[in-house]
Amino acid sequence: MTNVNSPRALRAGILGYGSVGRGLGELIRAGVAGSVEVVGVLVREPSRYADEATRTGWTFVDSAEALLALRPTVVAEAAGHAGLRQHVPTLLRGGVEVLCISVGALGDPELLDSLLEAAAEGQSRLRVVSGAIAGLDAISAAATIGLDEVTHTIRKPPTSLLSVEEAAQVKASGEPRVLYRGPAREAARLFPENVNVAAAVSLAGIGLDRTIAQVVADPSVTRNTHEVSAKGAFGQLDIRMQNIPSENPKTGRIVAPSLARVLRSYSEPLVVGA
Repeated sequence: MTNVNSPRALRAGILGYGSVGRGLGELIRAGVAGSVEVVGVLVREPSRYADEATRTGWTFVDSAEALLALRPTVVAEAAGHAGLRQHVPTLLRGGVEVLCISVGALGDPELLDSLLEAAAEGQSRLRVVSGAIAGLDAISAAATIGLDEVTHTIRKPPTSLLSVEEAAQVKASGEPRVLYRGPAREAARLFPENVNVAAAVSLAGIGLDRTIAQVVADPSVTRNTHEVSAKGAFGQLDIRMQNIPSENPKTGRIVAPSLARVLRSYSEPLVVGA
């Protein structure tokens, strides 16, 4: 286990303690995230986490101001769109770097502008984490010399995208149902907890209005599947990922490790990838 008493330990906070936040916490406790000290966890009702606070020794708080008082250097956001809207502007103004996985929320241009203003005011940074997709570094690099088109198809089991009744209908038909095809910005609005990855791909590449997202309820898949294709001056890139869902079927099991990898990079002498 990591020695959190090391003078070089990264002072980190966690925003949200659902399947991703808890998963990240366990990875930190196991030393997977490098030398990290969790100074606080921001949740809605800290009293519900009394046993967890005793088990981990962590402080659970209910406001961004209370978390800032614990002096984190970086906060890993795993709170969903509502939690991001409520707390991240305050954290950024407080001078704390925030690692963001609820990227679909950034499809709201007013929110994105307010977050960037908060980061500028606090001399901090909002960092989009890869989460459930690969290749953001390659897409971002390709965009510097010109991308012509980017498409992102998201295939998930019907129960992840539809009501119980609608999911049963799609399963009975045995055929995939295309729920949406169009600009990624609108996909982020219509499916806020399911297309964070498409928003990340869009921000890395040609933007939320030019990136084409397709959302498919597919009874033939058991894993959250992402298919990304990008074409431009660099050539062509095709990515296909099949992510095993976490406890939350809308979220891939790889998301918490993605946050852990970024936290580990703060203390590593060699960093590979963006």
